[in-house]
Amino acid sequence: MNTNIIIKKCIEIPGISLKNNPTNIELCMEQDDGRGSMTFFSIFPGISIAYIFINSPTWPIPNLPDQDDSSNRPLLLNYCVTGRCELFLDNNSFVYLKNGEFSISKKSAQKQYAYPLRIYEGLEFFIEIDTISALAPYINDVFNINVDKITDLYSLLDKTYISQCSKDLKHILTKIWALYDEDAAHAIFMMKVYTLQLLELLLCRKHIPQPKSLTFFTATQVEIAQKTERIITADLKQHHPAWKIAKLFSISETSLKNYFRGIYGQNISVYLREVRMNEAAKMLEITKMPISKISEQVGYMNQSKFASVFRLQYNMSPLEYRRKKVLKDI
Repeated sequence: MNTNIIIKKCIEIPGISLKNNPTNIELCMEQDDGRGSMTFFSIFPGISIAYIFINSPTWPIPNLPDQDDSSNRPLLLNYCVTGRCELFLDNNSFVYLKNGEFSISKKSAQKQYAYPLRIYEGLEFFIEIDTISALAPYINDVFNINVDKITDLYSLLDKTYISQCSKDLKHILTKIWALYDEDAAHAIFMMKVYTLQLLELLLCRKHIPQPKSLTFFTATQVEIAQKTERIITADLKQHHPAWKIAKLFSISETSLKNYFRGIYGQNISVYLREVRMNEAAKMLEITKMPISKISEQVGYMNQSKFASVFRLQYNMSPLEYRRKKVLKDI
């Protein structure tokens, strides 16, 4: 199954459209709960890079032919620039890729990609080993890069490899990420150069770091964390003690907090504080509502406390923030 088939199947999903540009193909998503884009550059026959920009909790994916046949799927290398991405593993369990980490796997998401923090930016390399062997043998013959060995080194037996990027690996991936805004002709040439460097680095390491120690979450645990997030953000005026939410799911407060931190990467209190401050910032920008009223709307009856927390996040008072936005609009 090649990348073009995956792209064609994606546009069968309502809300996903295809834009053919001179140098790339862009999948655009417009859903009720968010939007996003995946821009694909064909680097070599059998190797594509997707630049991913998401502002949505999910990205739906189609049912693909031969989805259960790992030998027929491209090898996927993901690099997370910003946010968190849910990765599906065996036994209906999940792990999460976060900032500065990369993964190598033949496993794809089932039904949808999930982004717990809504905001996600990253790179995804699609490596079709059979296509490379047939149409781009020079990658091995000329550059001495045997792409087939990546599976043996990092994804043997269909395992998912996740690790923090080493300094040299991050250096190359950061350069590739920066090419998105460069002139297309120059960018694609440099994508080829850096992709070969990336593959060579992955293959020629004297010591491959052990995959990071992973915390695995079941589908039920993920669902508990997601429902908790919906409860605490549904009405920001309300306060929901963790013990009370845990009681709803018949689990301990400690378990609830562990699930939430594992899926969202933050403690419940920190996550909720950021949501409240972001919502307050929006209201300061687009409404003329008094600051005291905004404070109440996001769950702070004490305006001084609200101002103090707001300053911690935005390095200015709510009033300064509003004035700055007004001046910018003018």
